[in-house]
Amino acid sequence: MIKSKKELLFYIMADRIMNGLPSKYTLSEKIQSLFLHKHEITKFLRLMRYASYYKNKKNPSILDKIRGKWFAYKYSRLSEKLGFCIGYDVFGYGLVIPHYGTIVVNSKVRAGNYCVLHTSICIGGSNKVFGDGLYMGAGAKIMGTLTLGNWVSVAANSLVNKSSGDNVLLAGIPATVKRTDYLKWYERDGDIFLQRFLAVEKLKNKMF
Repeated sequence: MIKSKKELLFYIMADRIMNGLPSKYTLSEKIQSLFLHKHEITKFLRLMRYASYYKNKKNPSILDKIRGKWFAYKYSRLSEKLGFCIGYDVFGYGLVIPHYGTIVVNSKVRAGNYCVLHTSICIGGSNKVFGDGLYMGAGAKIMGTLTLGNWVSVAANSLVNKSSGDNVLLAGIPATVKRTDYLKWYERDGDIFLQRFLAVEKLKNKMF
């Protein structure tokens, strides 16, 4: 839940960095977004953060309420276009969505920072709490009442229906623990992701 304008700015910048863009918008990016329909996912993430900010703002003014409805409307329209259905307040900062495609996440789920969502995934039902670094491969699903620790990776097309601890790889239908002491996804998937993670951490220390 975003509670201040500083947090709002940080969430937007962290999302951009983790998705491979500069922390702030460039002129060329704005032009590409207008005419080439590029960067739609980062636009989606930005709208999500604004919608969350205005939804949860204490003592909102009339103008705040109008802005909130506008961002919620734009977020809903772009969600339909991209095939996403994700609650405003589910994920912490640094959320990575590599591709367009069906992603369904119940709005009452709560997850940490640095999560990764590939296509054709579903997190159904409420009463779920996930730590930082959840990685969901394409076609993965999480169902039932459960909790997952930090840096849990779910293999493609797996179905998770039981709780697990930190740093594990889950795979299968139903999913079981295939590896313990498993690498964090940003360490596993190449130096470029490690550098993005470090850049966000540096930004966080600078801003807060």
